[in-house]
Amino acid sequence: MKRYTSYRLKRARKKLKITQKDLAGERFKRQYISMIETGETELSYVAREYITKKLKLPKSYFDTGLFKEEKEELNILTKEAEKLIKMQFFKKAEDKVLKALEISKEAKNNDYINSFLLKLAIINMEKEDKDLKKAEDILGKVNRYYQEEKEFKNLAYSYYWTGVLHMKRQNYTDAVYMYSSSIEENHKLRRKKDLSLEARATSKIAQIYREIENYRGARQKYKEAIKLAEKAKDDYVLGMTYWGYGLLLRRLGEYEKAKDFYEKSLSIHEKLKDEKSLIKLNNNIANVCFYIGDYYKVILLTKNTIKISEEKNYNEQLAYALLFRAKAEREKNLLDKAESDIKRSIKLLKKIKDKRELGVAYMTQGLIYERKKEYDLAITSFNKAIDIFKDLDELVFINSAYSEIIRFYKDIGGLDKVSESMEKLINLIKRIKF
Repeated sequence: MKRYTSYRLKRARKKLKITQKDLAGERFKRQYISMIETGETELSYVAREYITKKLKLPKSYFDTGLFKEEKEELNILTKEAEKLIKMQFFKKAEDKVLKALEISKEAKNNDYINSFLLKLAIINMEKEDKDLKKAEDILGKVNRYYQEEKEFKNLAYSYYWTGVLHMKRQNYTDAVYMYSSSIEENHKLRRKKDLSLEARATSKIAQIYREIENYRGARQKYKEAIKLAEKAKDDYVLGMTYWGYGLLLRRLGEYEKAKDFYEKSLSIHEKLKDEKSLIKLNNNIANVCFYIGDYYKVILLTKNTIKISEEKNYNEQLAYALLFRAKAEREKNLLDKAESDIKRSIKLLKKIKDKRELGVAYMTQGLIYERKKEYDLAITSFNKAIDIFKDLDELVFINSAYSEIIRFYKDIGGLDKVSESMEKLINLIKRIKF
């Protein structure tokens, strides 16, 4: 980084409060020091050695621009920020990253600047009040820097997070391309390639296949990702991949297998002491236990999740836990408790703007009212669910909701309403192009 030599010399001299004349001493002329600082001449190897010793600078100072205490602080901030990001404490992580960027920019150290900019992009993608546009702008700059510097390892990592950005926007084709590019750049490192990163990218491709219902491709990619994570001996990535595979198996209706993989992931996250992930996994296990028919286990699992989520204001997981418990309570005929829980869940789901689960919650509420023989309230809840699923264009959910409504009217003897509901469903299906 010769272009910053002038700046770094002047910065070191001023920090140590030494004049150009005193720095030059008897070895050099003051004018020579001045010419280096103004960029009129280059710093010779002899002068560099002399200045480094005289100012008691680190040997790498003119390459990095960092004083010893700054480099030590940046290393600490790197570890702290990475740990906080893993633990999903994004506000605290952002504070660490912004502090590190201030030090890096003062030193004009582009390697550290881009490393922390990448972390800032990750935070903007993952935090509750996401800023995807800001993340996109940052990733564009970081990708260009690593491309120009031919930093294949860092470029692979940056491409991976660009894939995450596209995925969050549901640009799945672009996301798969970036994950594949990440793997390709990583392979350029040959023996030094990062197996953990490759496992993460492969797992993300599997997740996309799961979302677009390419279940065969998803299963294959998850198995590849598990092997890579095991080979890398990376517990965090392995735990996340087990988790993703569990979500696939749940969607395929393989509930016992899904539960096994959730519990494998849970075991790893317990060792990592990752509280937020543990809460999410407990909810996932509670969900499959409901489908298995172990309603007591659902109530037991969600009790602790609800307690922690209330204490820590984890509104998203609290909403899901209340929903799962309400479903289980309905099956155990604890109808007053179920009604109370589902009302709380609906309120939270509106707050976090999860429309799909809000629709599911309204269907659950309708089924609770049906059990309580409060039929007008039941049909009101069912219709709210239908309206949400129509807005989301969720055909599977629409079909399931209408099936429940048709069954409901059959059970209470409303045959005219059965015909009306069937006609509505048929008309809706006619409008869908295949």
